[in-house]
Amino acid sequence: MWLLYVLSDLMFVAVYYLAGYRRRVVATNIRNSFPDMSEQEVKVVVKEFYRRFMDFTMETLKAFTITKEELTRRVKFINVPDVQPYADKHQSILVIASHQFNWEWALLTGCIVLPFPVDAVYQKLSNKGFNDLMLNTRSRFGGQPIEKSNILRAVLKSPDRLRALGIVADQSPRRKSPKYWTHFLNQETAFFLGPEQIAKLAKYPTFFFKVNRVKRGYYTVELVKLTEPPYGKTDHSILEAYAKATEALVKEDPAGYLWSHKRWKLKKEEAGD
Repeated sequence: MWLLYVLSDLMFVAVYYLAGYRRRVVATNIRNSFPDMSEQEVKVVVKEFYRRFMDFTMETLKAFTITKEELTRRVKFINVPDVQPYADKHQSILVIASHQFNWEWALLTGCIVLPFPVDAVYQKLSNKGFNDLMLNTRSRFGGQPIEKSNILRAVLKSPDRLRALGIVADQSPRRKSPKYWTHFLNQETAFFLGPEQIAKLAKYPTFFFKVNRVKRGYYTVELVKLTEPPYGKTDHSILEAYAKATEALVKEDPAGYLWSHKRWKLKKEEAGD
């Protein structure tokens, strides 16, 4: 790991100072999300974000070969006993994560320490070789990745399977996709309806996957209960609770969020919802 972090430091210099990769997008996202921040504070968060982003990149590479022992030493789940009763009752759960570093390590560790098989939803990558590599990595410790377009089919096909179904759910939905709008990080923001639809269909209790960085290369994970059945047919309590939990986490650690994606490219007035 020490060598990977040396490489991370070198990459930071190249990406932040030389290439300037998406610096305008990152700065704009942070500025809009935290309007009370001074320009100097925004610059500090932007710079720290790129350091963390490069660490995340190197840690993801390490995920290809990291051992169970090292992974569980670096990522600690702090409340596994809170979800044990669900497993004892053969009750599956839905775990909704955000792009808070390092969600990849956290999901891998969950495959080792949780009392459920972990079925993590993934977006299929266009490059077959890299897609296969990521699938092999995410299934190293017993995880069963499910391609995004097959979620409902997988849930309906095996309704009695005990699972922790993991979804990273803070991406921007497509313009024509069903979506839920709410106020998130000071902006009108669209969320996928998928996690809510799955929880209601399968009657899964929902948990937020709260990842915190302790220090470089070390994290804690807490499964924070959001909602549980019975659910109303038309309410959006699941997504609203998820949005608030994600916002609170980002406010706790602004540099740890994936600001480089164009999260707010879709505007409510343009979507026609």
